[in-house]
Amino acid sequence: MSLKTLLKVEKVSKNFPGVQALKEVDLEIALGEVHALLGENGSGKSTLIKCIAGVYKRDSGRIMFQGKEISFSSPIEAFCNGISVIYQERSLIPKLSVVENVFLGAEFTKFGVLNNKSIVRKYRELCELYGFSLPPDEKVMNLGVAEQKIVEIMKALVRKSQLVIMDEPTAALSENEVEHLFKIIRELKSKNISVLYITHILEEVFQIADRITVLRDGKKIGTLNAKNTTKERVIDMMVGKVLQESATFSHYVKREGKPILAVENLKAFPRVKNISFNLYKGEVLGITGLTGSGKTEVARILFGVEKSEAGSIYIEGKHVMIKSPNDAIRNGIALVPEDRKNDGLVLLLEVYKNITLASLKRFSNKVGVLNSKEEFEGTRFYAKRLGIKFSSEYQKTMFLSGGNQQKVVLAKWLLTKPDILIMDEPTQGIDVKAKGEIYSIVKQLAEKGVSVIFISSDIPEMFRVADRILVFREGFVEGEFTPTSPEYMVLRAAIGGLEETGKFGNKE
Repeated sequence: MSLKTLLKVEKVSKNFPGVQALKEVDLEIALGEVHALLGENGSGKSTLIKCIAGVYKRDSGRIMFQGKEISFSSPIEAFCNGISVIYQERSLIPKLSVVENVFLGAEFTKFGVLNNKSIVRKYRELCELYGFSLPPDEKVMNLGVAEQKIVEIMKALVRKSQLVIMDEPTAALSENEVEHLFKIIRELKSKNISVLYITHILEEVFQIADRITVLRDGKKIGTLNAKNTTKERVIDMMVGKVLQESATFSHYVKREGKPILAVENLKAFPRVKNISFNLYKGEVLGITGLTGSGKTEVARILFGVEKSEAGSIYIEGKHVMIKSPNDAIRNGIALVPEDRKNDGLVLLLEVYKNITLASLKRFSNKVGVLNSKEEFEGTRFYAKRLGIKFSSEYQKTMFLSGGNQQKVVLAKWLLTKPDILIMDEPTQGIDVKAKGEIYSIVKQLAEKGVSVIFISSDIPEMFRVADRILVFREGFVEGEFTPTSPEYMVLRAAIGGLEETGKFGNKE
């Protein structure tokens, strides 16, 4: 690793309404260094990346790159000046070929015409230099997740990026694919290209990183040499070893009698390896874990969106087969999905149509004609109950705030009168006030006897809403906790730090 500084962040701060996301953060990355950036959700990692890459304009401080102060106005400007970001959400065009995606925006032309021979030749040179082997004409839609990440890296190399920022790059990758990615990163390092590596998986950090910087609550806690520190030291820096206060929930469910839902030995390759748990009437069961732990996949299996390869599901002691969302609804299960805009709403439809979408039979006569008056009454009832703000029932859902959109999804499923409500990352992307309202709604539902599975990667949130907390890790139940458990123990379970206290769950 070179000692020459490539990127230097000095006292950078960034504020959003009601939140100081970054507080005078420093970061220094050397030429040819793999630098890991760690922290819990909400620690400021994403905000810092976006300030570096031109997505956000910093409020104060300065950023030096290759010895010059930078203030990019867009990610494209950063990309053209040698800084590339590979986000979890891929930015490729599925219907274009590998080579077309790699050279998109940097094509070789002759008299204004795309020179295919030239870009294929350059592509092969790039493959030879870095050991890539993807066929240039293959459509990106036909590639696996790992191969698509390689295409993203190749895009960065074509632009001669000196700094490649990777956000959770191993999410959804197998062990072999992770090792292949590490081989590529080491190759980049050997050519003096720096990598800023963001992950929650500490094992990866100690395999690939030279140094580690930890953020907590928008502040830099410290920078460590990866070879001279331990996982325990890093965890302590991330969570501060502070005991979380008891949950704000006033009720705790006595788990008596038969569970309303029992999941036994659920398996679905590659994410769900062996999951078992029970849910009781009126209980709020929190499920947390890192990206790729299997929590979303379990939610989708329970709602019939994805199929399991093995395992059993029991509702009130009766074995049920859930092969579709209709099966789930008939069995009293509803799902507020992780991606509300794509999976939970039809944004171009009016508010009232979205709310009644899953209950059209309820508002139809024998020949299938909808009763608009009853639809409006149902909409108004849940709009008032959940505090949904809109100009009229006819307003397009796309024009609502994120919090109100989430409430519309929730209203849609409450209209089906579920016994079991699954909420997958329900507060993601909404403001603090809206989060508080969602917590209050969950509490009210539980008090009325609805059983809630509350899935969130925000560990502090678990302590606010859950009666019981399960931690998923790599497709297994890694641990079970109560709201009075130390928060740092939940994080240890999520990232694999329970060796000294013994494993939980149902690994085989």
